[in-house]
Amino acid sequence: MKLPKIKKGNRVLTVKEERLSSYLKQGYDQVDEKGEVVKRATGGKTISLGEYNKVVDELEKLKKTPANTDELNKQVEDLKAELKKVRTENTKLKKELEEK
Repeated sequence: MKLPKIKKGNRVLTVKEERLSSYLKQGYDQVDEKGEVVKRATGGKTISLGEYNKVVDELEKLKKTPANTDELNKQVEDLKAELKKVRTENTKLKKELEEK
């Protein structure tokens, strides 16, 4: 059984499984061999107000996205219908040219 790795800042430690939860409470993230976060810290971290506001702004922007997505999907469907009409007309004109 592999021992879990934890990271806080540039410090990476290998700890026993039974100590993992206490390190998570202290602000350490559990990471895999590649250094990617497996489990986020459950406490012990603070963020600046500017960073918090940036995340809140991004969240608000993402919440507005689904309505925009529906609108874009409608535009895509309209363009597909228009493309189908143009292709049909193009095929007719090609046949007329071949007959002449």
